[in-house]
Amino acid sequence: MAENRITEYNKESNTVSWFYNDHKDEKRYDVTDNAINFINHLIIHIPDYHFLTTRYYGFYANASKKTLDKFHALLGIKKNKNYSRETRTKTLKNRLNKFIYRTHLIDSFNLRPNPM
Repeated sequence: MAENRITEYNKESNTVSWFYNDHKDEKRYDVTDNAINFINHLIIHIPDYHFLTTRYYGFYANASKKTLDKFHALLGIKKNKNYSRETRTKTLKNRLNKFIYRTHLIDSFNLRPNPM
């Protein structure tokens, strides 16, 4: 739950006011709960320790890149970028190379430092 959905906390009466949008009828519902009940409802959504959640599945999963490449080949769709492992490692190496002092000197001042 986003923090901006909590509209008010009353310390004297120990209540929390919050809202949610029901997707069935597209209405906003304002709810006022006891603070303890609010926390109990919030804690339900925290996964158990060592519980694995699936973030990406289907075509979005990294494991299905080969399948997606086959679909692109069958449909004749050209990819805008090359996402092969070699290209990604090469790009990463170039990015990390920018942080090396020698490379930074060569790029900035077109000077090659003398070896000692």
